[in-house]
Amino acid sequence: LAYVEWFSPFCVPNRDHGLHKVSRIIKNGECMASIIPISNICCSAHLIPHFGPVAPHEWTSSNVLDECSSFYVNTYIDRYSLVTLR
Repeated sequence: LAYVEWFSPFCVPNRDHGLHKVSRIIKNGECMASIIPISNICCSAHLIPHFGPVAPHEWTSSNVLDECSSFYVNTYIDRYSLVTLR
C-alpha cells in the first residue's frame, strides 16, 4: 500500500516551458489523500516548486513540498514522463 496526496488535473501547459501546473486538492481545509495499492501506481512525478522571481529562503529540500502551494510537473525528467504526460 502507498499513501498518495492528490493534485489538481492538468490544464493547458505553460506557454513558456510547456509544463503543467498542479496544486494540492484541499477539502474542508485538509489535503485530499488516499491509501492505494502499489499496483495502481504507474510512475512517480517530479515536481518543481512554483515561485516568483526569487525562491523563498525558508524553503528547504525537507519542507518545500509542505510550504509550496503549487508545482510544475517536470515532463522532461525522463523519456517515459515525456511520452506519457504530454
